[in-house]
Amino acid sequence: MSSISTFEILPDEILLIIIRYCGNAYSICKSFFGLNQRLTSIVIDKRLHVFADLLHMNRNDPDINLFYNSNLFYEISHQFLSLKTKQTMKEFLQLLISFYIKEKYKQLNEEFQLNLKKFQFQRLHLTDNEIDNLDDELKRTFSSLPIDFDSYRASKPKEFFSQSIKSIKQIESLILTQGASFLYDEFNFGMIINKWFISKMNFTQDDNQQFLNSFIQMFKSIFISNLSLFKIKSYETTYEKINSPFYLLIYSIYQLKYFPDDRYEPNHSLKIHWYKAETNLFLSIVDHLFNEEFVLEHCLFEILDKTMLIVPSTYEEIFIRTSQIEILKILLHKYNQYDKTTCEQYDSFLTILYNLFHTEQLDIIQLIYKESRNIQYLFYRLETCEEIVNIMIKNREKKHLFQILLNDEQLRIWFINKDLLFILLKKKQVKIIKYLLKLSPLLIHQLDQDGNDPILYLCLHVSGCRHRLIEFLIKVGSDLSHINSKNINFFNALQITRNKKLLNKLIEHEIIQINYISTEVKQFNHNVID
Repeated sequence: MSSISTFEILPDEILLIIIRYCGNAYSICKSFFGLNQRLTSIVIDKRLHVFADLLHMNRNDPDINLFYNSNLFYEISHQFLSLKTKQTMKEFLQLLISFYIKEKYKQLNEEFQLNLKKFQFQRLHLTDNEIDNLDDELKRTFSSLPIDFDSYRASKPKEFFSQSIKSIKQIESLILTQGASFLYDEFNFGMIINKWFISKMNFTQDDNQQFLNSFIQMFKSIFISNLSLFKIKSYETTYEKINSPFYLLIYSIYQLKYFPDDRYEPNHSLKIHWYKAETNLFLSIVDHLFNEEFVLEHCLFEILDKTMLIVPSTYEEIFIRTSQIEILKILLHKYNQYDKTTCEQYDSFLTILYNLFHTEQLDIIQLIYKESRNIQYLFYRLETCEEIVNIMIKNREKKHLFQILLNDEQLRIWFINKDLLFILLKKKQVKIIKYLLKLSPLLIHQLDQDGNDPILYLCLHVSGCRHRLIEFLIKVGSDLSHINSKNINFFNALQITRNKKLLNKLIEHEIIQINYISTEVKQFNHNVID
């Protein structure tokens, strides 16, 4: 008769209450996943709100029922039930956040389109006099809000929030129900975004959800009333660019700090609810950021340039990094819609690409290679290949990048190309070459522009100690009788004066034997060292 613990015989309702006291949602997931089917099923029970808490959803949010009834919820529940290890737990969390952001992006865009039509309908039916009166009222109401960062207000956030929410709601109503338009110019609006939203996100310790929701709705309404506020364009000065609303949002989302005054450092860790609110604002407006005067490439430049290396160790860091990746993925998909096969600004993209390799941001490298055919083109340029190899063989720590990237099924396609092989031969990267040829044995028969296969290239264009690498190339099937475009074969190459030492090494180590009468080169019959 099997023994059953007292804990296991408790009804689900009691276990639900007990599990609620086991920590936050992330701790609960880590503690109970994979123990047994029953406990795992209880963890994903809607009444426990674990997934909603992981996504920082307010339990009173009307959208929460839509979430629980969505295909997304059932799909991630199924994924959670099949988790086996801590690594798959991390991958699951990334998948959960990724799914959520994709759905949120779709939902926010639909909401934005609906409100835009609503505003345009109201505005269309106003007289000129009504427009002037409403626009003036909106300007006065907005001007009454506290804009500049104020340490007194920051010290009393509850008072600040309650005083602000009423005005915020009034602004939203003036725009969406009456048709008022926000007539500030882009530069001034950028300063408002930075001083009132981004600075508060970094300095305010309160997570007042009612205020945050109203706050974001207000900014979305303002943008609806004047679509030019967030539009990206070519800026005449750097000062104009860095104070544009778009740039400030990108800086905060990807640099995680208040810009531009570095004298002010956040006095607490970043509040994830504020960060989520900021990303939701960006997701709401992203489809309306670009016009014919501005190429999407510049937007990608800014994001890729601002991206910092984050190796997530906490759930908040996983949420932030996955959010950054998904926003970048949305923009890369938009970039793919452009009808072109090459990048217009090679130098800018290449500088960013090389920096990503220098800083070992593998998740971003993998993403841009997989998601953008325009950027992917750059990987295959000979000079790009050579510079990337130079970065990755710089030291022992960097060389592990090769192994990681070679294990990526899609990036492996880039590695298995003749240009990269000949670059590695030139630099005598024996271990990497061995691994590459084991992945793709047919590379041994690739030819350079002079018709040299790898073993001939090694003899004719590479100096120094090469006998062990040649030994390996012979073992994996090099054609020793192959003749290049200049009518040179392996035997001829070994007779060159500068290869005298190489020839002696090959014979001394019994790697080859030569018949000087027939000029035939053969491999010794014993096994070649791997």
